[in-house]
Amino acid sequence: MPEQPANDPKQFIQGAPVLHVEDPKASAEYYRDVLGFNFDFSMDGYSVVWRDDSAIHFATGDTHAQGVVLFQWLVDVDAYYEEVESRGANITREPADQSYGVREFSVTDLNGITLNFGQDIE
Repeated sequence: MPEQPANDPKQFIQGAPVLHVEDPKASAEYYRDVLGFNFDFSMDGYSVVWRDDSAIHFATGDTHAQGVVLFQWLVDVDAYYEEVESRGANITREPADQSYGVREFSVTDLNGITLNFGQDIE
């Protein structure tokens, strides 16, 4: 797991992928309703969701996010699994300890984008 965000970063504050999808608002609503992200910004073909220090942007465009896998570091992967599973998330891989020292699970969103959620095994 990377270091937790610093209270006084020297330069970078946050990275946020911009995913090209067919319907940014529907994507943001899915991330809000199923994955528990916050969503309160949307304008012509662009929406943003965030949770804690992680943001994801959605935009309409000529390309789609094929082959993209987003990885999100979590504090408690099992608790988050329970949260999204209860909301009907499309779980594509159950939580499991990996040989590289990470416990993780995977979800596929309504655009076919894979999200891996994980934490260091202590």
